[in-house]
Amino acid sequence: MKKLFTFLAGFILFISQDIQAQFCSTSGNVVIFANYDGGDLTINVDEDIPNLKIGICTYEAVTINITGPFASNVTAVQYAGFDSYNNHCSQVVANTTINGVSSSITEVLFAPPATFTTPEGYGSIICAYSCDTDWQGGCNTAEQIVDYFVNEFDGELLMYYTQYGCWPAQSIAISGGGTCCPGIEMTAPVADINFSDTSICPGECVTITDASTNEPTEWTWTFQGANVSTSSIQNPGAVCFDAAGNYQITLTATNIYGSTVAIEYLTVEACAVPGCTYQQATNYNPAATVDDHSCVFNCGGGCPGDFNDDGFISVADLILFVAAYGSVCPN
Repeated sequence: MKKLFTFLAGFILFISQDIQAQFCSTSGNVVIFANYDGGDLTINVDEDIPNLKIGICTYEAVTINITGPFASNVTAVQYAGFDSYNNHCSQVVANTTINGVSSSITEVLFAPPATFTTPEGYGSIICAYSCDTDWQGGCNTAEQIVDYFVNEFDGELLMYYTQYGCWPAQSIAISGGGTCCPGIEMTAPVADINFSDTSICPGECVTITDASTNEPTEWTWTFQGANVSTSSIQNPGAVCFDAAGNYQITLTATNIYGSTVAIEYLTVEACAVPGCTYQQATNYNPAATVDDHSCVFNCGGGCPGDFNDDGFISVADLILFVAAYGSVCPN
């Protein structure tokens, strides 16, 4: 089962990890480490991830050391693999052990049944060393390993770290990410914007919310012509516009796989505003653009035109005037 290109394959995968480092879900709590040669694996839990669960799969035995400032967040560590005698890494490892956490949350299983069947893999969980989906020389495919541990832990994949050869001498930090995300479609968000109304009048507000898909984690908004110019929260809420015009609203939605931009336009119409347009009136409305005949003039006592003697010249007086217009005045 061992291949002549063991060293070369392990070296290439090791070098490529920094280039390909990936996180598979921002809400994930399952981290997986898989190789063929086993060895001494030190995991540095340097990220504050609640309810963290760690799965390890190797063909040869491995010494697992859990360290780091957030090691207490780990709630389960399970080894599942062939666990054969290992005498070719830096130290002889006779059988797999797990250190650094309480033994009550650890488990070492010999070749448990795979939960995902594929002709390219194997029927039991025994080893994995790449992100490829083709035949694995008797080992499991990456998808089989991920499916097994995600089901075992009833969690969500945060990262999958894999290589062929013995584990590196230095610790592997959670913050460094994994090698790939098997079985997970890695997509950037599709930015989209939702308006409560696409046409408003000056002085009015519109509620703006995020309608993006593919789980963005960051939002960058710009509002042309609004009372606020930018925002970085998911749903900015009420955004107000004082002047008529056609304004551009831009959203950049981002997650760990990339970002996309959505651009929409909001029309602020020069709406007719009814009201009293006469400055001399007591109810003058400076924002009014169309007179609605509601003006009231306070002339005090003895004001000409105050036909009903209520102290105001209003529409009521005009009606009395029109009704009497053309009548002969008494001597």
